[in-house]
Amino acid sequence: MNRWSGLKVEAEGTGISKPLSEQVNLLGTLLGQAIRDEAGPEIFELVEALRRLCKRAIQEDEPALRAEAAEKIATLKRGEIEALLRAYTAFFHLVNQAEQQEIVRINRERAGGATEAAPRDESLAASIHHLKQHGLSLEEALALLARLDIQPTFTAHPTEARRRSILYRQQHIAGLLTEQRRCAQTPTEAAHTLEVIYNEISVLLATDPIRAERPTVEDEVENGLYFLRNAVWETVPRIYDDLRRALRLYYGTVPPLPSLLLFRSWIGSDRDGNPNVTPAVTRTTVARHRRTALDLLLLELRDLRRELSLSDRLVPVPQKLFDGIARDAAELTLSADAQRQFRHEPYRQKLTYMMIRLDQMRGEIGAAEREQHRYSSADFMEDLALIEECLVESGFKELAWHGRLARVMDLARTFGFHLAALDVRQHSRVHERAVSALLHSAGVEDDYTALPEEKRVVLLSRELANPRPLLPPDTLLPDEVQEMMDTLAVIREAVTREPRSIGSYIISMTHTVSDLLEVMLLAKEAGLWRLRDGTVHCPLEIVPLFETIEDLEDAG
Repeated sequence: MNRWSGLKVEAEGTGISKPLSEQVNLLGTLLGQAIRDEAGPEIFELVEALRRLCKRAIQEDEPALRAEAAEKIATLKRGEIEALLRAYTAFFHLVNQAEQQEIVRINRERAGGATEAAPRDESLAASIHHLKQHGLSLEEALALLARLDIQPTFTAHPTEARRRSILYRQQHIAGLLTEQRRCAQTPTEAAHTLEVIYNEISVLLATDPIRAERPTVEDEVENGLYFLRNAVWETVPRIYDDLRRALRLYYGTVPPLPSLLLFRSWIGSDRDGNPNVTPAVTRTTVARHRRTALDLLLLELRDLRRELSLSDRLVPVPQKLFDGIARDAAELTLSADAQRQFRHEPYRQKLTYMMIRLDQMRGEIGAAEREQHRYSSADFMEDLALIEECLVESGFKELAWHGRLARVMDLARTFGFHLAALDVRQHSRVHERAVSALLHSAGVEDDYTALPEEKRVVLLSRELANPRPLLPPDTLLPDEVQEMMDTLAVIREAVTREPRSIGSYIISMTHTVSDLLEVMLLAKEAGLWRLRDGTVHCPLEIVPLFETIEDLEDAG
C-alpha cells in the first residue's frame, strides 16, 4: 500500500472556491507531512499551534489572542524560529501556485461557456468581437492593431530575491497540479503525482530561499532570462494564435498580423548608481541574450523540421524553394546523412541549412572581431516567409498559418536574435563630466561645466554639426570618461550585429536640452550618431527621464 492511500482532502468553508480550497488543503497536508518527516512532530505541532492561534486572532479580531501569539513567538529558540519561517514561507509559495492554478481554471471555465455571440470577457476574442460589432472593417481593425506598441520591461527589482532553484520547484509543482486537475488519473498515477509533489515540497523546505550572498549582476541577468525563456517564450505564440482565431471567427480570414509585442530589459544595462554594471557586464549580457535566443530558435526549428516532412515526389514544390536551397548549398555544406535523409524533402533541407547558420552563429558569440555578420534576424524572417509562401502555393495554407511555422514566425518577430532589447540608463551628471573632459582635451572649451545653458546648447549644436571627431582614437581619458566611451562602444558592437538588441538610452535626472545634446555628442564620438545631408542617423532612442516636479513642469 502506498503512503497516500486513503488521503482525502476536502474543501473548507473559507470563502474561496471549492477547487481552490481543495488544492490549498492538499498542499498544506503534503507540507505538513514533509515538516513531520524532516523536522519532527514537535516542530509540526508548533507550526500548527501558532497557525491556528494567529488564524483565530484574525478571525475574531481579538487583541488578547494577538498578544498571546506575540508572547509565544518571543519564547522560541532560534532553531524553532528558523523552522517556522521555512514552513510558512513554503506554505505561501504553495498557496501562490494554487491561486495561479485557480485563475487558469476560472478562465478555462469561462472559455468553455463562451460563444461566438458572447466571447469570454477580457479575451482577445471579446476585443475583436467589439470591433466587429462597432462596424470596423478588417482593414480598419488591422490598422488599429498595428498602432499597438506593447513593450514590457524587465528590471532587477530588489524585492524579487527568489532563487532559480525555488522558481524551478514552483514551476514543477504548478505543472503537476495542472496535470492532476485536467485528467482523470488512475490510482497508480494519482499516487505517483502526490509522491512527486511531496518530494518537491520536501526539497523546497530544504532549499535556501535566498542566496547566501548578494546576487551579482550576472545572477540577476540569469534570473531575468529564466522568465524570458520559459513563461514569456511560451506565452507569446499563444497570444498571436488567439488573435488569429478571433480574426478568423469574426472576419472569416487570417491576414498577416502586425508585430504587437516586444520585450525590453534594464538588467545588465542600467548603470545609474550601480558601479557593478560595467561595459564588460553589458557586453556579456548582450551575448547571453543572443545565445539564449539562438538556442531556443534552434529547438523550434528542430520541431518544425519534424512537422514539415512533405515530399517533392508527392506534392508540388515551388521552384523558389529549390532556388533558396541552391543559394544555401553554395555557402554551406549539408552532411552526407542529411543529404540522404532529406533527399526528397526540400522543406527539411531548407530548415537544416537555417539550423546550420544559427549553430555557426552560436559558436561565434564572444569572438566579436571574427564574427561574420552574414545572417541577420531579418534574413531569418525572410527564410521563414519563403517557407510560408511555398506551403501556401502548394495547397498547405492551413499548415502554414495554423501549424508550427506560425509559432516560429511569431517568436522570430518578437525576439529576433536578441531576445529582449537592453535599455541603457545613466545619470545626466556623468554625461556632463564626460563631455567637459572631451571638450577640454580637444582644446574646444576649458570649463564646459561653468557655461550657462544657452552657451552650452550653442556649443554642443556646433560640435554635432562638425563631422570631425573631437579626439584621436587612442587618446588617454580619465577613468569615468573611458568607461562612458567603452559603454558606447559595446552599444555600437551590439547594434551592428543586431539592430534591435539595444532599445533606449535613458538619461536620468534630465533637466535641460543640453542634457540630451551631451549624449548625442558622446554618441557621435563613438560612431553612433551622425548628421548627413541635414538628417540625423542614430540607432538609439535617446530618452529623457524627468524625475522632479520642476523638471516635469519645464519638460516642454
